[in-house]
Amino acid sequence: MIHVLGLGLCPAHRSPEILDLIRSADLVAGGRRLLDELEIEENRRLTLASLDEFAARIRDRAQNANVCVLADGDPLLYGIGASLLRFFAPHEMTFHPNISAMQTACARFGVPWHDCEIVSLHGRSDLVPLFAALTHKRFVALYTDQQHSPDAIAELLLQRGIKGWRMHVAESLCDPKERLTTTTLAEAAQRHWNALNLIILERTETPPLTLELGLEENALAHAEGLMTKQPVRAFALSLLRLAPDSTLWDLGAGSGAVSLEAARLLSRGQVVAVERQAERMKHIKENVARTGTWLVEVVHASLEDFLGNGSSPSPTHIFLGGGASSAVLSQCAALLSPGGRLVVAAVLLSTLENARAMISQLDWPLTVHQLMHHASSPLGADLRLVPSNPVFLLETQKPSSDT
Repeated sequence: MIHVLGLGLCPAHRSPEILDLIRSADLVAGGRRLLDELEIEENRRLTLASLDEFAARIRDRAQNANVCVLADGDPLLYGIGASLLRFFAPHEMTFHPNISAMQTACARFGVPWHDCEIVSLHGRSDLVPLFAALTHKRFVALYTDQQHSPDAIAELLLQRGIKGWRMHVAESLCDPKERLTTTTLAEAAQRHWNALNLIILERTETPPLTLELGLEENALAHAEGLMTKQPVRAFALSLLRLAPDSTLWDLGAGSGAVSLEAARLLSRGQVVAVERQAERMKHIKENVARTGTWLVEVVHASLEDFLGNGSSPSPTHIFLGGGASSAVLSQCAALLSPGGRLVVAAVLLSTLENARAMISQLDWPLTVHQLMHHASSPLGADLRLVPSNPVFLLETQKPSSDT
């Protein structure tokens, strides 16, 4: 039998049942700090090191003995319990929940934690989940580490241009040195914090423009005529078939309108908007701020330079709104993830033919769409239909690696 025990944040959180299970266990497994704190004898302890070996030894002993695995807080909230589910089926373990650091911090600051998006940066370098949460949620709880301290996180958000948020920091929870602080990002970036901390980010300002599909052109900053029109955006996004965790590269992003609407569809994903013109870059950044679409990463570069840098992670989707030269298309094809989708917009017939020929050379499936939209316009006491310029959209998909 394997019991995975949440110990909470302090001895007061440990029920008599949990303590009895630990005392009667043949093997007690966990981090060295918890094993030492509970004074587990050497002949009964298994210290966490390599997770593969740790799980293998637990499985071996659990065949004819009772095993307890110790977890800080709650074992299934970014804890050892979640890690062990990679090695054991749920029915092979009995989980004992307890009070987590996130739950405790929310209680201290009066934050309803059912509204919190929980993000762990502990031992991680991928910050995409943080920016996605800041785009879609009002509260974001962050598990931190030495690299991602409150001052480092605040500085990172300020560099990204993020505003309209404040930071709650809970240090040394359930300890005599516990300290609770609510502060601005600018102030948090200048302070030194205890290594044991948890952050709650709270939105304090609603973005001026609601992030939604079908954004009005006059609501966004853009150079005259340099914006993907609303019907084209809608059709292009449908052809991309974005999943919630997709990584989209919007190449030749212009005003960033496609990036913004794509971000509305991505709850856990990322959008990289690449634009070489400085004025258009300013427009994209302004539109990101207007909508609070912080998961859009804005990159100032030519397409050739950006694609030549070996950027990672590889995109699952690419929208090429301009600059569809043979060299750019070839680089896109090489960098796109297996099974990834590519949509190319073309206004000129030469661009259409170049993109069609290049995709045909790749022997990828290709469908060419022509989109011509008419909108009503007043004419005397009646209406007339005014056509927009026709746009071609080429959709294709990179073959999966196993085909």
